[in-house]
Amino acid sequence: MAGSTERGGDPADAAMVARARERFAADRRRVGRDGSPAGGALPNLIVIGGLKCGTTSLHHYLNLHPEIAMSRPKELNFFVAELNWDLGPDWYASHFRTDAPVRGESSPHYTNLPRFEGVAERMRSLLGDDVRVIYMVRDPIDRMLSHYLHNVGGGYESRPLAEALADPASAYVARSRYAMQLEPYLGELGRERVTIVSREELKDERATAMRRLFELCGVDAAFSSEQFEREWETGSAKAGRGFRLMDRAVRLPGLRALDRNFDRLPESLRWLVERVVHDPGRGAAPKPELPNDLRARLADLLRADVERLEELSGRSFGWLGGGAA
Repeated sequence: MAGSTERGGDPADAAMVARARERFAADRRRVGRDGSPAGGALPNLIVIGGLKCGTTSLHHYLNLHPEIAMSRPKELNFFVAELNWDLGPDWYASHFRTDAPVRGESSPHYTNLPRFEGVAERMRSLLGDDVRVIYMVRDPIDRMLSHYLHNVGGGYESRPLAEALADPASAYVARSRYAMQLEPYLGELGRERVTIVSREELKDERATAMRRLFELCGVDAAFSSEQFEREWETGSAKAGRGFRLMDRAVRLPGLRALDRNFDRLPESLRWLVERVVHDPGRGAAPKPELPNDLRARLADLLRADVERLEELSGRSFGWLGGGAA
C-alpha cells in the first residue's frame, strides 16, 4: 500500500525490524533453554542513531580507543521491548568487557518513534545516572534519501522514491524528526548526559569531533588513529550489486550466523569485507533527485523540528536552506 498502514511505520520499516529481531533468534532459543550467559558488565555509553547518520563509522572510531570497548555485534537493540528486551540484562551485559572503563553500543532503532516507545525509560531504569548518550544526526532530507536507498538495496522497499517518501506518517519522515526522537532522552537523562554529533562534522571535522567525544567519555582526548580515515558503510554500497547480494544472502538459513556474528570478527577482517561489499573508496553514491514540490513539502514538514533541535542543542546545522553550521 502507498501509505503507512500500521502504527509508527511503513512496510519497509516493518521488514527491517523483522530482520533485526531475527538476528538474535538463536540467542533467544539459547537463553530460553540454558539460562542467561554469565559475566560481562553493563554499558555506560550508548549511540542512539539515527539511521544512516554514520553510527557504524562512529562505533568503529570509538572502539579504536584503548579505554573504550564497543559491543560486538554493534546493534543490540536491547532497550526496544519489541526486539531484544526479553533476552534480559544478563544477556545484554555479556556483550561488554568488564575491564574497559567505557563500554558502549550503537543501535539506531533506539530512535524509532512512534513505532518503539519507552526506550529512554528502560535505559534509565537499568543504567541509571552512569550512562552517556550520543545522538547522531544529519541533513534530514539527505538522511531520508539514504534510508530509502538502504531499504531498496536490502530488498525491504519496492515503492518508487516519491511514493515512499511522500507519506508524512512514514518512518522516513519520523526518523528525520530528530527533536521528537531526542526529547524522551533529555527528559529521562537530562541535557548534560546527551551529546549531539552531526554526520557532517564527523565527516568534515573528524579529529575535532572525536576529541570532543573522548572528552565526553572521560578518556584520553589526545588519542588518534590512522584508521580514523576509514568510512564504514558508505552510501555508494546501497545501490551496488555487492551490497544487495550480501544483504539478501545473509538472511538464508545457512548464512544467518554470518549476519549475526560479523561484528565479532577481528577489525582487519571486517574491514576487508567492508571494502569488498561497500567499496568505501568510491565515496558516497549520487542521490536520486527529488521532485521540487516533494522536496519543498518535506522541508516544510521538517522545519519546525529542525528549529526545535537547534534550540535544544544551542547550535545551527545549516539544513533545509538555513545558515552555516
